[in-house]
Amino acid sequence: MPAALRIASAPGPDDMLLRLGLLNRLLVDSVLPCALAALALLVVLTLQRVHMYDEDAQVQATLQLERLAGDLTRADTEAPPQTLLDRALAEDTSGALRRIEWHPGNGAMLSSGATSDQPLRIYQRQLARAGNAMQTLRLQFDPQPLRHALRGIWLSGILCAAGIVLLALLARWSLRRRVVEPMLRLHEQLSSLLAERLPMPAEPAGQSGFAQLQSVATRLAMLLEAQRQDWEAIQRSSANDALVQQRLAQAATRSKAQFVALVGHHFRQPLQALQLLSVCLQPGDDEEQRATLAQIRASIGTMTRLLDALLEISRLDAGVITTSPREFDATELFLRDRESLLEKAAQQGVTLHWHGGHHRLHGDLALTSDLVRQLVDNAIAHAPGGKVLVAARRCGRAVTIEVRDNGVGIAPIHQQRIFEEFVRLPGQDGERRDGYGLGLTIAARLAKLLGTRIELHSAPGRGSTFSFSLPQPALTSRSSATRSRRHLHLWPRAG
Repeated sequence: MPAALRIASAPGPDDMLLRLGLLNRLLVDSVLPCALAALALLVVLTLQRVHMYDEDAQVQATLQLERLAGDLTRADTEAPPQTLLDRALAEDTSGALRRIEWHPGNGAMLSSGATSDQPLRIYQRQLARAGNAMQTLRLQFDPQPLRHALRGIWLSGILCAAGIVLLALLARWSLRRRVVEPMLRLHEQLSSLLAERLPMPAEPAGQSGFAQLQSVATRLAMLLEAQRQDWEAIQRSSANDALVQQRLAQAATRSKAQFVALVGHHFRQPLQALQLLSVCLQPGDDEEQRATLAQIRASIGTMTRLLDALLEISRLDAGVITTSPREFDATELFLRDRESLLEKAAQQGVTLHWHGGHHRLHGDLALTSDLVRQLVDNAIAHAPGGKVLVAARRCGRAVTIEVRDNGVGIAPIHQQRIFEEFVRLPGQDGERRDGYGLGLTIAARLAKLLGTRIELHSAPGRGSTFSFSLPQPALTSRSSATRSRRHLHLWPRAG
């Protein structure tokens, strides 16, 4: 049976002692002082109310006595004494006045009201002397109405005291259900948890429930502190390992870059020598020799382009290329490689268009030009006999450079793979295209170095659009603003 069920349903002797200790401690510390204070305040208020009610009854009786004595001793009173006595008895509003007696001092007595066998409360007043005799006025009140009122006051006080006791009992029940039993379950669970991690010391006999919970909480804090220290040690070790791995990776990258640069240097010299030698060769009129020489020259060019691409990727991965941001016009960007791009487009029968040269950008002009050239080379290769548009347009606070073609397009399944190394997609009829699949790889790395990324929108049969964004300059000078008004209009050149 779980600990919580065991505590709630069939607690053992230790649980009962712990529960009683916690419950009694909570009652003594919280409920009992409040209950005793409420009872003491109730007793004080009840006694004060009883005393005030009794004093009020005495004041009313004294006022009636003084008023009647004044009527009897006033010289201008025309009513006979008996009438005054009867009228005073009739005008009593308390209902407790039973009899009025007046002794004029000559042995006679005038009275109003019936006599009673029950003991009455008597209020009397000695009036002015008539001759040598003493005049006495006496009022007799029934004490039962006052006793009933005082009994009601005491009864209401007793009921309030019973309500306070009932609230104390309800508080005890609520403490047991909502505080003591959850604390016992928490104590049981923490004890079972700590018993597996830390040795449980023997608890002293007679230790209170709160002391036991404090002991368990202290051991739990010790365990958490030990785990925190272990976790910090693990984090420091992981950070040191990550730093070592990073240093090793950087060293490997530098070694790779140095190796590739060295290999490229040693390969570039023979290739340049072969290229010079192939130019010096004169095949004469032999068609076979001419074809062989053309194939040699094409192979040398292919090897040179592949070596240049590999060296470019190596330099980008090694992080040796630094950016030099500045402000420039899109016109500068478009004119930088225009002649070479037009020559390649003419070879493939592609028409090139430029648009939006008036926009100003902020970035590295050389790297941005290399990025545009790689994208345009890719568009020319995939849209033979078609059209390619290089455009700059404003998009919020940035300028987007787009390279659009009306080629065969790229299926969604291949749109992520084309940025990987040596990935070449087949042509429209399944023919194998030239190149080594490194142009878009270099373009992606250049975009990352410029702090942007290449977006691709394409569909089979609808062409492709490669785009990236660069920020606009925050502030431009007057001369730059004047130069930005010039619009680049390059007439399309057919291949």
